[in-house]
Amino acid sequence: MANTTKHFGYIRVSSVAQNLDRQTDALTASGIDAGDIYSDKISGAKQSRPGLDALLKVVRSGDSITVASLDRLGRTALHVMSTIADLAERGIEVRSLKPGEDMTGATGKLMAGIMILVAEWERSMNAERVAEARAARAVRAQAGEQVAGRPRTALAPAKVAAVRKLKAGGMTIAEISTNQSISRASVYRALAA
Repeated sequence: MANTTKHFGYIRVSSVAQNLDRQTDALTASGIDAGDIYSDKISGAKQSRPGLDALLKVVRSGDSITVASLDRLGRTALHVMSTIADLAERGIEVRSLKPGEDMTGATGKLMAGIMILVAEWERSMNAERVAEARAARAVRAQAGEQVAGRPRTALAPAKVAAVRKLKAGGMTIAEISTNQSISRASVYRALAA
């Protein structure tokens, strides 16, 4: 079976005004085919980047992604670590052309391992926070508190009483709606409550 390992590149600049040429030249000089280089002109703080998203769809286990420096993969260290961890889990190697960021040697593999562990820890902590928030919201909902959706101001006891008083006084639904600053549907719900 033939070796199907493919080497891709990814480059990013933070704004449309910046130029990708320096990074493109560095990647092609390192042996990456220009047709296999994906790019974005977008802030690293953005979670979704079309160029990186397209690359992540075509890259397969055994392939590699080369960047001019690791910070091109994201704005924060945590986002970069998370991206590297996700790629490592898929069997995809990340290479950096910046001195000191080599992920292929023994020290680089150690650093990649640490990055993966920190990213996994952060994902676990985030999952715990989400589960705790969900449980707290369920307790509040069981106690009768509204925890989702638009506030039910039209069905507040004072609002229901005001709507009924105005209707008893002869106002139309449209007039009550305007008077109480609520929708006509809310007027009907208040009257039915």
